[in-house]
Amino acid sequence: MQHLLRKQIITGALLLCISFASIAQRGEVYQPFHDELPYYLGMSIGLNNNYLNFNRNIDFIVPNSSAVSSINPKSNLALNLGLIGTLRLSAHTLLRLNPTVLIAGSKNLYTYTKRNNPSDTLTMNAASAIINIPLAIKIESDRYNAFRFTDLMRHYVFLGGKVDFDLLGSNRSVILSKNAATSSSIPYNNTLNGLDYGYEMGLGVSFYLQYATISPEVKFSYGLRNLNKGDALLSSIRNISGNFVYFTIHIEN
Repeated sequence: MQHLLRKQIITGALLLCISFASIAQRGEVYQPFHDELPYYLGMSIGLNNNYLNFNRNIDFIVPNSSAVSSINPKSNLALNLGLIGTLRLSAHTLLRLNPTVLIAGSKNLYTYTKRNNPSDTLTMNAASAIINIPLAIKIESDRYNAFRFTDLMRHYVFLGGKVDFDLLGSNRSVILSKNAATSSSIPYNNTLNGLDYGYEMGLGVSFYLQYATISPEVKFSYGLRNLNKGDALLSSIRNISGNFVYFTIHIEN
């Protein structure tokens, strides 16, 4: 599913590069002592695409063993807003904390059909507002010249862990039914756990401007906890994990 944001990421990165090159002045080095700061703070804004991954068990293919005969995840775009704090460990190694709020609103989690009514495709819908708390080790390169400007940018990679907590995870869900004859909305218990943990990795580029550092980055986040609450509806599903793809712009001092 990562390819869904590929065009948006490439276009956004190119536009940022062009705008930064037009702002910078040739021959002038901005923030020359930035590498000597023991720590620095900032904020972040971006978009993310999230979806569920289903690990089916043997009961899924056994006739009459489960109410669910097919199930497919739905991807959802959300806005992410966060704060960022970076601690310098060495010349090229940093520790980064980036608590973020993911605002998704009401979203369709997955679609499925039942064995007793395969012609009716049902959709599980639930509201979501996730707090994402990632801690990562960041490895960055030396600053280098770009677009004919001195020490304008550097690239970096990072790897770490995360904890996600859905503030609306205990709320009830809604099953949406749309077939040829009728359309209905049925309240239902939330089938997913609201707490998750996992690992994240990504890469980015930092542009050093006169008053701030702008860093567009791409991050891939994978949940390790089984989100399946064990509801009878999903009895044929062994594990459910949550995956995210982020495109974020960090603005730091």
